[in-house]
Amino acid sequence: MIVPMKRLTLVALKADEEAILRALQRAGTVEVISRADVTDEKAVDEHLLAEVQRLESAAQLLKRYGEKPPMGPKPEMSAEELFASVPEAAELLERTEELDKALAAVRAEIDRNESMIETLLPWRQFDAPIEMIHATRNVRYAVGFLPLGAVEQLEEAGFAVEAFPGAREAAVLVAASASEAEEMQRVLKELDFAEFTFPAITGTPLENIRARQAEIASLREQEAETVAALEAVAKRRSLLLEGLDAATIERDRALSMAAVEKTNAAFILEGWVRADEEEKAQNAVAGAAEVFSFETRDPLEEETPPSAMKNKKLIEPFESIVTMYAYPSYRGVDATAVMAPFYFLFFGMMLSDSGYGLALFIGGLLFSKFMKPQGGMAKLARVITFGGLSALICGPFIGTFFGLAWNDIFHTDIFPLLFDPMVDVMPMMLLSCGLGLVHMFTGIIVKMYMCFRDGDPQSAIFDQLSWILLLTGLILLFAVPALKTVAIVLTALGGGMLLLFSGRSKKNPFMRIGSGLGALYNITGYLSDILSYVRIFALGLVSGAMGMVFNLIGGMVYDAFGGLGVVGAILGCILAGAVLLVLHVFSLFINTLGAYAHCARLQFIEFFGKFYEADGHEFKPLRFNTRNVILRDK
Repeated sequence: MIVPMKRLTLVALKADEEAILRALQRAGTVEVISRADVTDEKAVDEHLLAEVQRLESAAQLLKRYGEKPPMGPKPEMSAEELFASVPEAAELLERTEELDKALAAVRAEIDRNESMIETLLPWRQFDAPIEMIHATRNVRYAVGFLPLGAVEQLEEAGFAVEAFPGAREAAVLVAASASEAEEMQRVLKELDFAEFTFPAITGTPLENIRARQAEIASLREQEAETVAALEAVAKRRSLLLEGLDAATIERDRALSMAAVEKTNAAFILEGWVRADEEEKAQNAVAGAAEVFSFETRDPLEEETPPSAMKNKKLIEPFESIVTMYAYPSYRGVDATAVMAPFYFLFFGMMLSDSGYGLALFIGGLLFSKFMKPQGGMAKLARVITFGGLSALICGPFIGTFFGLAWNDIFHTDIFPLLFDPMVDVMPMMLLSCGLGLVHMFTGIIVKMYMCFRDGDPQSAIFDQLSWILLLTGLILLFAVPALKTVAIVLTALGGGMLLLFSGRSKKNPFMRIGSGLGALYNITGYLSDILSYVRIFALGLVSGAMGMVFNLIGGMVYDAFGGLGVVGAILGCILAGAVLLVLHVFSLFINTLGAYAHCARLQFIEFFGKFYEADGHEFKPLRFNTRNVILRDK
C-alpha cells in the first residue's frame, strides 16, 4: 500500500535548529523541503561539501593501492562509534592527500626527465658542449633535422655538416660563414629542414642524458617508497570510508538546514512525514527542544506528496521490481501486492528446474545471512530466493532436476505431474496464455477499483469491465463450443458497450461510433499481449533442454575414458563432474537472468499498462544514509 503523507510545518527557536535537525535525522521520518521546493546549496558551508568530495577521491585513490577487500558484510557500528572515527579519518585523509601530491610530483619529474632524454637522444653522438653552438661574427650555425637523403645534397652544396643518422631522419649541425648564411637557409628550406632548439642546458647531450638517467633512477626509488607508503595507508581505507559516511550525514543535514526559512529568532521547517510516523517525528522534536509548534495537515489537491510503500514482509522484496519500473503516483495504487504472486509463479515456470531452484534458494539464503545486504540489494536477493523456491515447486509439475527427468530419478512414470513441455506443447502454451489472461484481467480489475474509488463508475464499467466481457466471450466462443450462446451474449455485451460508450464524452453520434470502433480495434493489442505469455512456456522449455544437453555432454566426457579401467573411470568422473559443474552454473546464470528479466517485462508491459500510474517520486526523509557501514541503531 501507499502510505498516507502529512504536510508538516514546524516552528521553533533558531537556537534549537541544529539540535532539532539532528534529532529528526536520527529518527529518519521527515523529508525536509523549502517553500519553493529548492535547496540553496550556496548557503551550505563550502568546506563541508568539499570534505565529502575529498574523502570520496581519497577512498578511490586508496582502492588502487589496497588489496581487494574480502567478501563479507559491511562492518556494523553505532552512530556514536561512526562519528568518533572522524578525527582519525581526517588525519588519514591529510596523509593520503600528502602522499598523492608527493607521488604526482615525483612522476611529473620523471616524465620531465624522460621527455628531456627523448629530446636529446638523436644528439647523443654529438661530443661538443651545447653552449658552444652559438653565432659568432664570422660563423653561423643551423641545428635541426633533415631527411636521410638530403644530407649528401647539403654537403655537395659546400657547407660544413655534422650528421647523426636516425631511423628516418638525421640530426644535423650545419656551419657556414656569415656571408653564406642566407644561402645556407635557402638550401635548407628546399631540403625540408626542420629547425631544432636545444633546451637551456650545458655540457654534451650524452652527459645530460646520463645525468637525467641517474636522476630518474633516484626518482624511481622515491616513487617506490611513496607507493609503499600509500599501500600501508590503504590498509586503513575502511577508516576513510567511515569518515566519508559521517561527512555525508553532516552534509545532508546541512543541506536540509539550508532549505529552512529563518528569522532572527526562529525558523520554519516545511516537510513531509508519513502518517504512521507522525508521533515518532513529534517525539524526536520534543526531545531536542522545549518550545516549538508542530502542525500537520493532509496534502492539498494541487500538491504532489512523495510516495512511500509499506507491505507485508513476504511481499516487501517485490517492491524492488515495482520501483525498477517507476515509483507509483501518490494517489495511484501500489502494484506490489497484486504483482508479487504472478511474478513468483511466472519466475518458477520460466526456470522450471527444481535443481536450479534449490541452488538459487539455498544460495539466496546464504547470501542474505552472511553478506547482510541492505536496501535494494537486500530486496533483490530475496526476490531471487523466492524465485528459486518457486522453481523448486514448479519442477515436479512441468520441469526437471538439473536437466534430469523425474521419472529417471525415481524410476516411475508419473512425472511430470502436469505437463511435459517437450511433449505437451499445445497444453503448455494454452496454460501459459490462460495464466496471462488471468494476469491481464487482474490488472483490469485493479483499474476498475481505481475508477470506483475516484467516483467514476462509468469508466469502470464501460472502459474496463467491457473488455473482460468481450475477451471472455471470444475465448469461450472458440474454446468451449458447448457454451456458444453464453459466449455470444458476453461478446455482444462487451463489444456493444465499447462501441456505444467509449466515446460517450462526444455529442456527435458519428464521432461516438468512430471512437467506439477505434476502441474495438484495441482488441488486436490484447490478443498480442496474450501471446506474449507464451514466453513462459518458451523459457521453461529452454531451461530443461539446456540441462539435458549439458548432461549428455557430461556423459560423453565420462564415456571417453570408459575403456581405461579403474583409472579411466576415476579420471572420467572428475572431468565429467568439472564439465557438468561449469555448464550447469552457466545454465543457472543465463536462465535465472532470463526469468528475472522476462518476468519483469510481463509486469511492466502487459500488466502495469492496464492500471499503473507511474508519475510518483520516492519519499526521501532526512536520515543517516550510509554506504560503507551498517548502523546498528539506524
